[in-house]
Amino acid sequence: MHTDSDKPFSCYHSNINLLWASLLIEELTRHDISDFCIAPGSRSTPLTLAVANNKKATAHVHFDERGLGFFALGLCQASTKPVVIITTSGTAVANLYPAVIEARQSHLPLIVLSADRPTELIDCAANQAIEQQHIFSSYPIFFKQIPSPTTEIPPNFLLSTLDQGIASQQVKLGPIHFNLAFREPLYSEHKLSDFTDYLTPLKVWTQHISPFTCYHQSKPSVLPACIELPYSKIMVVVGRIQDKQQALAIEQFCIQHQLPLFADVQSQLQHSTQNIAHYDLLLNNPKFSELLLESELIVQFSDHLISKRLTQLIDNNTAPLWVISEHQQRIDPTHTATQRFMTSASTFICSVVPQSYPDHSWFNKIVNLQKKLSETLTTYTHSKALNEINSTVYLLNHMPMQTLLGNSLAIRIADMFANTSSHIYSNRGASGIDGLIATAVGIAKQKNTASSLVIGDTSFLYDLNSLALCKQLNKPFIILLLNNDGGGIFNLLPIPAAQQQQFYQQPHGLTFAQTCEQFSINYVKPSTFSEFKAHYQTALMNNATNCTTLIEVCTDNKLTTTQLDVIKEQVKNAII
Repeated sequence: MHTDSDKPFSCYHSNINLLWASLLIEELTRHDISDFCIAPGSRSTPLTLAVANNKKATAHVHFDERGLGFFALGLCQASTKPVVIITTSGTAVANLYPAVIEARQSHLPLIVLSADRPTELIDCAANQAIEQQHIFSSYPIFFKQIPSPTTEIPPNFLLSTLDQGIASQQVKLGPIHFNLAFREPLYSEHKLSDFTDYLTPLKVWTQHISPFTCYHQSKPSVLPACIELPYSKIMVVVGRIQDKQQALAIEQFCIQHQLPLFADVQSQLQHSTQNIAHYDLLLNNPKFSELLLESELIVQFSDHLISKRLTQLIDNNTAPLWVISEHQQRIDPTHTATQRFMTSASTFICSVVPQSYPDHSWFNKIVNLQKKLSETLTTYTHSKALNEINSTVYLLNHMPMQTLLGNSLAIRIADMFANTSSHIYSNRGASGIDGLIATAVGIAKQKNTASSLVIGDTSFLYDLNSLALCKQLNKPFIILLLNNDGGGIFNLLPIPAAQQQQFYQQPHGLTFAQTCEQFSINYVKPSTFSEFKAHYQTALMNNATNCTTLIEVCTDNKLTTTQLDVIKEQVKNAII
């Protein structure tokens, strides 16, 4: 059965700008790309109209380019497919820079189509004209300057160039950038021109639905047929992993060989029975640390570990460090990696042949110590008094679907205390505090199921514009706002007391009830832990038109730091 989207590509268009834009958008949809994030602007009109007129394209429109970029990141993370961003010229495109950096650092396939002024309007004081070529420096894995549309340039140049850029993402995941210089006219005209002769090189393409050039990537394995593991004491460390099947392969590997698993909150394995839960806090105990230093090999899957103490343990350990990740990026912040396997976790595991029996005694000692030391933590995760720790842990342990963890304190609390089976997302490529609301909304919209965001007050203020995106959601979306009146995380750092508030924490004295009213968001501010749990369960069932709920947990700026200091001392001095 044929649909309207299968109709041959039309040869009739108002002008050459709209034809080129339509060719680009059509080719993108033929690569199974459907999400197009658009910021309003005049110079990008040909691209915007091409998206609006293509039935295979889904448009997401937002007025703020910075937020739009992070919204696209959320869609990209949740779908694991490329997402297109369209902006006009000038600072509009510059506002995408933070999202482009995060996309490169997190291996996400963003596609930026930036409209530009033509060559004759650059560097001559023309309005809204800046140097946009290579504006993102080396962060895109592919860049191409597209000249102003003209019939002097054959249309197959346009399609084959686009296909080349998309093919580069099959080899190395990351953002790509096409800068398109449009001359006027930019808008549709009543009279359509016949471009049949011009489109002759695309005769086959216009009658079919496949891309113009199909690239077929070959990925021959360079792994040895057998990877020998002549060790009996092996630590398995897992960083950020989005693919659930890869995570499960690692878990089964650890279960099969009785290996201790140190699962970052981003690993999708924190809830595993094999995980040495709360290891970040337990590493404060000398006996626990000394036991781990007995390891003969550390196998690390993926990157971006949250725990500084675990990273330090890896650095201090004399055991070889093997790092496994499909990405070509260097993953070695301690400069101690001895083997680097650029392959998937499952492929690596299939090649592994243990040469020694696992040391069950060593493994059991680790597990027993973990159980004894973890008893110290329940006082804080189950406290009746509401705080940042118990509210975060409760949400994560009761969120059935997905959660984006903000940077700073939120993700560290989760890594230390939670035991969640919720799918965890993060922006830990560059670990900025910008765009977190927008990213979370992008994830929620793509998944179209109940979702949540745990975020600090400074990060929340930083991305306030993106609350406007919440109206696009139709499933429960819960924002847990940890408001400690400024950058509470700086209490963890040795900052001089005289400069701490003015130059680092920046207390603001704000709460956000009126903000929520402005954006038509449900707002609650619980004063006890039991109230918080009740409000959370209500929010989780909220399928009304305004399905977003903000739960604001206000605490003293130093409370969490004080609690952590006490916990660390108790763990350190525990009699075991």
